[in-house]
Amino acid sequence: MELGIRLAHLAKTGDVPVFAVVGGGYRSAMHQLRIAEGIQVVTSPRHAAVLLLAGVLTDDATETVSHVHDQMAGPRVTVGWGHSDPPAVPLAMNVAGDVAEVVATIRQAFQDVLTGAIAPAPPLLPNVDAVEWRGVGPYGHGGTGMTGGTPYGRPLPLRAPARDNLELDQLPVTVGPWFAGFPSGLALRVSLQGDVAQVVEVNTTSFVSAGRGGVFERALREPMLIRDLEMARARHHLEWMADTLLISGVDRLAVKAARLAATIELGDVEPVKKLITSVRRSLLRHMTLRGVGVLPSDIDLAGLGPVARATGMSDDRRTAEDGYDDLGFRPVTRDDGDAWGRFMVRAEEAVQAVDLAGRAGNRIAFGNGEVEAPDGLYRVGESRPSGRFVSMLETILVGAEWGDLVATIQSLDIDMESVSVGKPVV
Repeated sequence: MELGIRLAHLAKTGDVPVFAVVGGGYRSAMHQLRIAEGIQVVTSPRHAAVLLLAGVLTDDATETVSHVHDQMAGPRVTVGWGHSDPPAVPLAMNVAGDVAEVVATIRQAFQDVLTGAIAPAPPLLPNVDAVEWRGVGPYGHGGTGMTGGTPYGRPLPLRAPARDNLELDQLPVTVGPWFAGFPSGLALRVSLQGDVAQVVEVNTTSFVSAGRGGVFERALREPMLIRDLEMARARHHLEWMADTLLISGVDRLAVKAARLAATIELGDVEPVKKLITSVRRSLLRHMTLRGVGVLPSDIDLAGLGPVARATGMSDDRRTAEDGYDDLGFRPVTRDDGDAWGRFMVRAEEAVQAVDLAGRAGNRIAFGNGEVEAPDGLYRVGESRPSGRFVSMLETILVGAEWGDLVATIQSLDIDMESVSVGKPVV
């Protein structure tokens, strides 16, 4: 009885650990959820008591979500937030409201499962070996010799030549589609020797469905107010900065960037400038981003937004719009060409966007089948920039150390929703 009282008190007073699987239409909303009080969004399902399914997933996501669910220690419970019906896995509750409502729902579900008001969710997958391996091979480990095999579904390393021609163990692992360091829905099969990726293969399965189109999709077919476009650009860049700072271990500044994305106002550039100053004073660029993710010179970067402009290319569709010309717009460029350069281009574009929005008045732009979005050029009938970025990964990530691999992917600003869409119909 005393244990039940203690658990009920914990459920009411402590932050609830939540692991989130983010589907279509909820990428931006998740940034607001991460800074909400009363919950803690964790990076591993093993640390979570509540599984949150946010947005729309495809049928192909069901098995991977079930694996995530079964990694959680009991008692566990699953909550949906704007999740599709039928759900990928059974839900205790499903809410379609704002951040405050979903936080309240998560806390209520956590309290109910701790106090026994609702039954904890049982495992979703059968408790059987992923492959038959017992007794196979001379050591019963499922492989040949002393290497190979997949005991308990976990592959053992095989010998393979490294880039310096030494024979080393090479371990194949699949990472994603819900790894916290990757864009939600991206899955890679990587062969690692130590922490160096020797082979990279992209899983082409679409796990995330596209959400509702935003202001930049609308700007393809109708002129939009520049102030609306630029405030959306500033918020996007600040949210991306928050993710980058979090992945890089600069948690305090990540929270600051996420809060700023939710509260920034027209023309209010000073808070963004102060954030950039704080980032410059941190060790971020020296430890994680400087010299990382330099792209091969033979890759065509035209139309790839901040990634192209970080190499010195003055490539920005806004320069062809009269409304932007009236405001004295000039593209932000840098010559770094690495992940740090991409970070600073987006940071400086966030400042520029807030300033432009404050001075734009009722000026309009685009509506002619093209628009310069935060991640690059959108055209009617053509794939989004994220599709081109994903197609590069199998080339540009080979030879990268694991930390640099994660930082490189993050620096490209990949949105798997737009990859799953393919060629949009407008």
